[in-house]
Amino acid sequence: MTMSSRRYQHAATVGAVLLTAAAIAAVIHRQFTPACGFAIGVLILTEAALREYRRHRRVRAECEWARRRALGEHPAPLDPCCLLARHSHGEAHDRKCTDHSLAQFVAQIEAEYRDRP
Repeated sequence: MTMSSRRYQHAATVGAVLLTAAAIAAVIHRQFTPACGFAIGVLILTEAALREYRRHRRVRAECEWARRRALGEHPAPLDPCCLLARHSHGEAHDRKCTDHSLAQFVAQIEAEYRDRP
């Protein structure tokens, strides 16, 4: 999962750089309408690259937290504890929430699969 995030990040970054070069070339040749289109593309691809970078950082942080937890340490929850909590203003939590203990997580997963026919 992390590898695809990195690929998407790099692809979006390369696309943004190429569109920036195209926008500059269009402005030099006084073609302002295509330059505006290229500039919008640069903004979109830059946002995509930043989003993938944030996703990659979060996955790495979750992996490190889980590794430390598996070694018997008691690391502090990540901030935010999960991405669902961030978007729901703390009202809901994701399965991978680092604020809950591992025992609660395993019990929740077992309960979900026990109830299935």
